[in-house]
Amino acid sequence: MRTPIDQIKGNATDARKTLLNDTMARFNLPGYYCHDIMNRMVIVEAGAVDSPNANDEGMSGSGNKTVIRAVYELKVERDMCNPTGNFHGGCVAYLVDVCTSVSYCLHDDWDCNHVSMSLETLYHAPAVEGSTIRIVCTLTAMGGRVGTSRCEIWGKEHGKLVASASHMKMKAGKPKPKAKL
Repeated sequence: MRTPIDQIKGNATDARKTLLNDTMARFNLPGYYCHDIMNRMVIVEAGAVDSPNANDEGMSGSGNKTVIRAVYELKVERDMCNPTGNFHGGCVAYLVDVCTSVSYCLHDDWDCNHVSMSLETLYHAPAVEGSTIRIVCTLTAMGGRVGTSRCEIWGKEHGKLVASASHMKMKAGKPKPKAKL
């Protein structure tokens, strides 16, 4: 499902919001892994925000760091749950991977051609079938070749942190021509 551009909050340009929608659509192709889940994903917000941690004690610099953030929402349905009716950890990791990866397209110097280097996920509280989750992805350090993002999944109704993650990605290189012998 594509989120109408005028319903995506945040200060990203309409062109960036369209790119975000188009990139999300790549994970929503019939017949591919988790198509039905991705078809229900809604993009809520996209753009640059002041880092909530920029003024914490111990941080170096001026304390005025701007980061790129994208927010998504999704209802937890049976196909996302384990047999006890809780949001499955494997599904959590998949959504972290996809949502952080898609968010990279909001950065000027990154496109959609990158691969995961590491994905670390911590589980904090359950989300039950029928509840809505809010997935907040923040691009925290974007270099010329490697980028790092963090992701928090919140239970919308109870306000508890369900999971948090760190995702490191590397730009994929272009194939080198084969040497002729």
